[in-house]
Amino acid sequence: MAPESGAAKAWTVRNFRPDDLPALAAIATASTEASQWTPQSYSELSSSGSGVLLVAQSDDKVIGFLAARRAANEAEVVNLAVSIAARRRGVASALLAGALEELGHLGITDIFLEVRASNSSAVALYRKFEFSVFGCRKGYYRDPVEDALCMMRELTPPPG
Repeated sequence: MAPESGAAKAWTVRNFRPDDLPALAAIATASTEASQWTPQSYSELSSSGSGVLLVAQSDDKVIGFLAARRAANEAEVVNLAVSIAARRRGVASALLAGALEELGHLGITDIFLEVRASNSSAVALYRKFEFSVFGCRKGYYRDPVEDALCMMRELTPPPG
């Protein structure tokens, strides 16, 4: 996955390694809009045959992550979070682009996700990547209770 550049720093998107877990957990905890999984859940996802777990790294520091799981030719983005200090620099876009590329190479044709209806920044990001709203889950989120927009995108398999 190609490096992306931020305002003052560059970062790369790569696959998760077990030593990334403390940083990933800290980013998730600080990102109240993100799903709050246990650190063990991320480890299990990364070691499962169906998991895709990417991190964005700047210098030697993890600054964001994306977690997805796949079944047959479908995938679901289950979490995406960026450290507060690295937001609004294109890190989430780089993670999502990396995930779409990897999932496409794995033969995924449909990608789904849920997002808080009030999270306009995330909705705009997903729309930028051609996700569309296909439904709503009433009262899906807690703390606070809020609806989830259900979004999806079709992928075209890479040539060859």
